[in-house]
Amino acid sequence: MTKRLKARFLVILLIFGISISGFADTPTLKQVQNGVDNFSSTLAKSLPFNSSLGLNWSDAYIGKLFPSLPPHFGIGGTFGITTMELPAIEKLMECFDFTVPFDINKMILPAYTAEARLGGIILPFDFGFKFGYLPSLGIWGKNMDFDYLLVGGDIRYKLIDLKLFKLSAGVGFNYLRGSISGKVGNDHEIEYGIYSMTLHSPEVKLEWESKAVDFKAQASLHLFIITPYIGIGASYAKSSAGYSINAKIDHNSGGGKQEVQDYLKANGLSGLSISGAGMSSIMDNKGFSVRTFGGLSLNLALFRIDVTALYNFNDQNYGASLGFRFQL
Repeated sequence: MTKRLKARFLVILLIFGISISGFADTPTLKQVQNGVDNFSSTLAKSLPFNSSLGLNWSDAYIGKLFPSLPPHFGIGGTFGITTMELPAIEKLMECFDFTVPFDINKMILPAYTAEARLGGIILPFDFGFKFGYLPSLGIWGKNMDFDYLLVGGDIRYKLIDLKLFKLSAGVGFNYLRGSISGKVGNDHEIEYGIYSMTLHSPEVKLEWESKAVDFKAQASLHLFIITPYIGIGASYAKSSAGYSINAKIDHNSGGGKQEVQDYLKANGLSGLSISGAGMSSIMDNKGFSVRTFGGLSLNLALFRIDVTALYNFNDQNYGASLGFRFQL
């Protein structure tokens, strides 16, 4: 890979802390599939956590939209990051020669949202909506793409609303999708038993998706120009992650699709789809995750600046976000 192309890929360091330079030296299909399994199971714990960024407003309840003077609502945005375990996905990364230039054991997943929250009508509730999107536009040159989508919403019901203290409980739904894709350019080989396959000028994509139903409770304390808050959340999510390779595939030494399937069966592997135009493997995981979150907002007349910290009990990872909004 040329120095110019590597330089483009190094921009990924700003977001993921990784770069890509081609395939590792003759990986086996078993290594690739085991890497997918680790990749998927790790992201199953981390994706619902990442999708919970946004809408973590300091006020546990913002008040009613109607009847209320003034009507209560807000609009703003949030940028944040969460971490995930890097060693668990290194096997897959190594198969595609994704390299980590620093001695770290955490991978950073970013998120950003535009968001709005409206107070309830008659009943004491509020509801919010968030949206973040980055299209696959080749912003790092024609050889590298990153795409991202986060959509979510929640509804919170007031349990306690005193002058200084508020408590609410709510339910919501978050959808997260993303991928990194890169054109390797050269022909590469993957072994399966006594056979091998050659991938011609492959384009490799790592992709992930999560759908999570989210439950949370939050308490806040209004102290003049600051509002400290703390909450706990639990998500039940269906997540999937894996890879796809777009390339013309030739089998060597008399191998073929049947030999690939025999190899997978003999090694207790599954989940691989292969054709002459490429191959892919996406694996699903389901489960609960529990987190806590908290922070404070600085209240400046009609504006709020939120700082939030988050902790994921499932995999001991953490996150942080910064939000800014107009709020009545």
